[in-house]
Amino acid sequence: MIQTRPRTRWVIQMSLMTVMCAVFGVWGWYDYSVKIPMDELGYQKQVAFTDVKIGLEGHANGEAGALQKAASAVQAAAKRLTDAMTDSEVEELRNVREEMQSQFNEELQRAKDEGLVSVEFNFTPELGKVARARLRWSLQIERLAAGLQQVSTGKWARGSVSFANFVEGVSAGITAYQSFPVPNKWNRMVQWLFILCGPYALVAGLQLATGLRKNYSVDDEGAFHHPKGTWAAAEITDIDMSRWMSKSVARIIHADGHSVKVDDYVHQDADQIIGAIAHRLRPEEWTDHAKAVEEKQATESEEADSTNSGPEQD
Repeated sequence: MIQTRPRTRWVIQMSLMTVMCAVFGVWGWYDYSVKIPMDELGYQKQVAFTDVKIGLEGHANGEAGALQKAASAVQAAAKRLTDAMTDSEVEELRNVREEMQSQFNEELQRAKDEGLVSVEFNFTPELGKVARARLRWSLQIERLAAGLQQVSTGKWARGSVSFANFVEGVSAGITAYQSFPVPNKWNRMVQWLFILCGPYALVAGLQLATGLRKNYSVDDEGAFHHPKGTWAAAEITDIDMSRWMSKSVARIIHADGHSVKVDDYVHQDADQIIGAIAHRLRPEEWTDHAKAVEEKQATESEEADSTNSGPEQD
């Protein structure tokens, strides 16, 4: 009996393809949905904190309108935050803020009393990493605006603890986010190339699973055993060898018109099965090793010519 088995190299190749495509897909999705939004948010924070610091320094140097420019920059930061989100994300954060309004009010009042910029509160809703960061930033934006107002109205005198805390918080924000670069508009588009690898991991995985389950054999009576059943030798009326020489693929055809594809690239010893059936059905065209008769004759002729063309003996 001739029996096939999956080729080791094919199994390794498809396994690596499945794993690599899955890794690239997850990697691309993470960068697209988490890393890139967090980097963009970090840059927004860097710009806002820097603008507030410039406004405070300008105000200290007696520059007219310095605090107003800083306040406008904070409002622009709030708009950038909203523009970076989808409508559903904006609605989600709005609902969360309503649920946590008491905490927000307490934190905002602490900011006015103590000059704090950083945010500390407990999350009750289930939010992802990006949503939590955006929620915290929305409150920090309000704290920055409230702090600038306190300075502008003179409620925080220079040298007071609240003013010192506010300035320290702004400086800490610049230090924390100064490494974030200007967002590249192509970042998200590039990640789609990786994300699209994800679906192919499923395709490759299914091909691997299917190939491992498939088994072909031909017994001593010429019966062909395949995943769909068994065909007796008399039931096999033809074999399609049109793609055998180019793709190592052949189709064995049943008397009722159904066919089964056998791929020698995937299954080892498939050539012996194809050769046995092709030679039985078309002995004038194919050898029992699935070689074209013309090719075999040409090879034998070349070997004979090579032998006969040797140097003559005196």
